[in-house]
Amino acid sequence: MTYKKKTREDYQKEVQALTDKMETQLASHFVSQESIKEHLDFMGRFHRYSTRNMLLIEEQFQGARAVGSYAYWEKQGVQVQKGEKGIKIFVPSPVTFIKRDTDWVASKDATKTEQKRAKEGALPTRKAMYYKIGHVFEYTQTDAREKGLEVSELFASYHRNGSIREAGSFRHALNGIAETQDVTLLDQPLNELGTAKGCFYPELNAIALNPRNSDIENVTVLIHELAHANLHNMNRNEERGIELNPHEKEFQAEMVAYTVAAHFGFPTDEFSLSYLASWTQGRDLRDKEDLLHEVHQTSGHFIREIHASLEQEQVLEREASPLKMIEHIENVAHVTDQGMPLAERLERIMQHTPENVGAYLTSIAKQDTQQDLSTFDEPMMLVHGSTDFFKPFAKANDRDFDEHETIAYTLVIPGEEPISQHFRGLEEASSPLHHILKTEIISKETEQVLEKAWYNEVIATEDRDLEKVKQLVGRNLNVTEKDFRIR
Repeated sequence: MTYKKKTREDYQKEVQALTDKMETQLASHFVSQESIKEHLDFMGRFHRYSTRNMLLIEEQFQGARAVGSYAYWEKQGVQVQKGEKGIKIFVPSPVTFIKRDTDWVASKDATKTEQKRAKEGALPTRKAMYYKIGHVFEYTQTDAREKGLEVSELFASYHRNGSIREAGSFRHALNGIAETQDVTLLDQPLNELGTAKGCFYPELNAIALNPRNSDIENVTVLIHELAHANLHNMNRNEERGIELNPHEKEFQAEMVAYTVAAHFGFPTDEFSLSYLASWTQGRDLRDKEDLLHEVHQTSGHFIREIHASLEQEQVLEREASPLKMIEHIENVAHVTDQGMPLAERLERIMQHTPENVGAYLTSIAKQDTQQDLSTFDEPMMLVHGSTDFFKPFAKANDRDFDEHETIAYTLVIPGEEPISQHFRGLEEASSPLHHILKTEIISKETEQVLEKAWYNEVIATEDRDLEKVKQLVGRNLNVTEKDFRIR
């Protein structure tokens, strides 16, 4: 079997075929409210992709939840199943051109001298964006399920268990979006809204919600009004060059609100897309694509901002609650056996999220000791499994670690964040202090403080041992100083 290399014309035909397929898919959505809702649900799942690629994915793989390139899945330790056919998408391929006399030639076709002169700025250059065809694979086309990996874990997205999160968390996230858009949220409407649930005032770039709304209603209504603020403000209208009519504006805002609400699991039964008929009547495909592209951009922006806010809130909650932090890290690392030894738990965490080991040990230290680490006025250390409370560093370090296969410790330096580390016994270090000095995790000044404290503790221990010997000898207990081995 001979392989025929594709020509530029072949690639252009393939791209055009995909473009035609995308436009056909787009047109199919404007038939009924049900079809547009199906598309908006899909948009909520693929908010990170361009409008065109999202349409292509939807057309080629119905019900797709998450996709990634072959290299992406491989990086996650996941393999694409043998025989699976890739989903075609457009991949941006910028090309740099160099001016040769009166012509422009692609950089790869220019001479080495021309390339060098262009790099030095001696020859004019310009860039143009072209598209080639790439391939992605859907979650179910891989062995991720067999390996117990969920979509939310693989794509690091905010995952909800089906229940509606407290409206306050979403309001906080939406307030953040309003702030970044310089939108003022009024305490009261400027006039009676009647049954209208909210209003956007373009001249003021301000939003007011109906005080009769419920908390849940305020979330979805605020998304709708923020969509107006994002898409239909005075600057955006000037950039667009045309003034959208009221039907177009309302339909765009409602589509954004529906997409975002559906993504986060809010009820969507009350959403009305009744503007569909009036919006599509007499408008060509390009208008629909442009306006839908704006909806896609705004929905994706809102979804990402809300995710970031909710995830930050979760981080703050976990940091404030050591137990929540422990549970979160163990859940991510699939630590389900509560009786698993600490060394095995640490090994499991190292396999999945090694960056969480420090936070895990610090959280355990806080939870187990219930001590306020911010009140320490000298270096203090907890050796996990060996001491029940934080002790002055030198005293905690003053023990025989030969019998320990894995040593884990949490060190607190006043005024600094706790340091938690672990190491494999004598293979790596003879004590926490030895490990600290080897890994150079603290400043030289702090190293000197710890070494001095340890030296003083050794001297004090020897003095105490000598005093015990003298006391025993003084009691005539048939013991001499030679019977004691001083460390």
